[in-house]
Amino acid sequence: MPDFAERFLALAAARSPLCLGLDPSVELLRAWGLPDTAEGVRRFCGTVLEAAGERIAVVKPQSGFFERLGPAGMAELAWAVGQVRAQGALSLVDAKRGDVAGTMAGYAAGFAGPDSGFGGDAVTVSAYLGFDALRPVLDRAAAAGAAVFVVVHSSNLDGRALQSARHPDGRTVSEALADQITAYNSARGAGVGPVGAVVGATLRPTDATILDRLPASLILAPGVGPQGASLADVGVRFRRALSRTLPSVSRAVLQYGPDPAALRDALDRYRDTAWAAVTAGG
Repeated sequence: MPDFAERFLALAAARSPLCLGLDPSVELLRAWGLPDTAEGVRRFCGTVLEAAGERIAVVKPQSGFFERLGPAGMAELAWAVGQVRAQGALSLVDAKRGDVAGTMAGYAAGFAGPDSGFGGDAVTVSAYLGFDALRPVLDRAAAAGAAVFVVVHSSNLDGRALQSARHPDGRTVSEALADQITAYNSARGAGVGPVGAVVGATLRPTDATILDRLPASLILAPGVGPQGASLADVGVRFRRALSRTLPSVSRAVLQYGPDPAALRDALDRYRDTAWAAVTAGG
């Protein structure tokens, strides 16, 4: 069976490289006139996924917006992941888990791969407790043909101070982490490996060299829309890695609901713009 990277590259060529965030927040449910309940989340997700159809390659459920409702919300997360699979897209659960290795083994069983508890194709993680602590989830994902996206250079401004801190050898935290990701992927052979990186679309030109340290990784690029980046920005800032980049949009599209036609129109605009950015960058 093809691994996550192979499936993404095929879907990006056939549909679009766009990644759509699935964010049933209190604010969006209210704006859509939906109850802040598991039923409201189901209706929200169903409408978004029906509108998405076969337009995009990846759907990224934000786990926190499901978890806030407890077990009922987690059941809706599992349902949404199943619906994404039924539509032939890839699911990337945005959970950003990060803990000691023993606990990460549990998260791996829950999130990493089609045979995991939630059945997702990929998951986001945080390496604050060290890259080696992530190995249980990295190894399980690699064995299952899934992917793990490690936060390297986030889209929020608050992350810059920590991520740009210097190691004794002169590298920033982000650079050192990128090097560890590349070493892991390279050890598994040529081509794009199972460990991707989260690099915000708000990337400054002076920080763009981080992409040179990730030659064997898919790049998840959140931050398009309210955080200030555009798909045109992605085309310029991620020129080094455009064929491997998943530009991610959430509120910029979801604000057009609950009208399915308006959602489809917004998705079509972003899909076409993503294609134009990739073509121009290539």
